[in-house]
Amino acid sequence: MKQHTYFFIPAVLFLASCGIFLSVHPDKTAAQLALHHFWYSETGAMMMQLITQWGEAYLFLAVIALGVYHKRWMFSASFAVTGILTSVVVQVLKKAVFAPSPRPMAVLTLDQTLLTTTADLPMAFAFPSGHTTAAFALFTLLALHYKRPAIQITAVVAACLVAVSRVYLMVHWLTDVMAGAVVGMTLAVLVHALAKVWVKKKAT
Repeated sequence: MKQHTYFFIPAVLFLASCGIFLSVHPDKTAAQLALHHFWYSETGAMMMQLITQWGEAYLFLAVIALGVYHKRWMFSASFAVTGILTSVVVQVLKKAVFAPSPRPMAVLTLDQTLLTTTADLPMAFAFPSGHTTAAFALFTLLALHYKRPAIQITAVVAACLVAVSRVYLMVHWLTDVMAGAVVGMTLAVLVHALAKVWVKKKAT
């Protein structure tokens, strides 16, 4: 992992910062509202709506397609496997293990927030954050494939921004995105390690 410290050190610091914040605000509803009232604005929400899309499937598909175009079959396969595995694991955790796990606006009332409506906000299946899990899986795998510090830093910033966007938009608790980050990184590291083993076996 020495070659990937530009990704993993900031990622760990992000998780540590979240943990420290929650230790100061152990009540997760109080923590959510403290963040919400500190940073929320309509302009910020519009920006976060764009950023949060980085945690959706289309980005995985774009990376896979790019790999196929350049005939990097193992590269594409690793992202395909990671994407599928991430989706399955998240759904099992959300729907079977931690269901129904209410989201912030299922617990908070509209007048406690700066929101104007909750019409489009999901209310259940919060834990873990699927967008955060997918973003961390994708960007961790990119960081594992590329040693250049600039790529790794860009990747970790993008992943953390997706996590922040989920809390900002009041669709997830901090604990949801922390869990998503850990699950996403773990799945990416696992798939990358197994791919390297497979390549070595094939070469012998």
